[in-house]
Amino acid sequence: QAKYNLVNEYLLVGVTEELEDFIMILEAALPRFFRGATELYRTGKRSHLRKTTEKKPPTKETIAKLQQSDIWKIENEFYEFALEQFQFVRAHAVREKDGELYVLAQSFFYEKIYPKVN
Repeated sequence: QAKYNLVNEYLLVGVTEELEDFIMILEAALPRFFRGATELYRTGKRSHLRKTTEKKPPTKETIAKLQQSDIWKIENEFYEFALEQFQFVRAHAVREKDGELYVLAQSFFYEKIYPKVN
């Protein structure tokens, strides 16, 4: 159900390690709401807070124990699905030129279909 909802109920779902691309796609797709968001993300006065300077990585034993959990397996499967969907959207919906993302032209159209009259 979660995968279905991600695909059918949301315009776009991003992932943390692709956050800048996510913001760029939002800005390209919805400029009225997100104009300037990419630049703000890159240079805002709090942008430095996104960089962790002294982070201790988890031990191999800790990682192994977490990865044995059924909950982790389900969450990781969903995360991988979300990442794959995001990368698909990025590859098919936008193009980058000179550091800017551009939404590709709509490649489909809606057509009314009428029933045959006997």
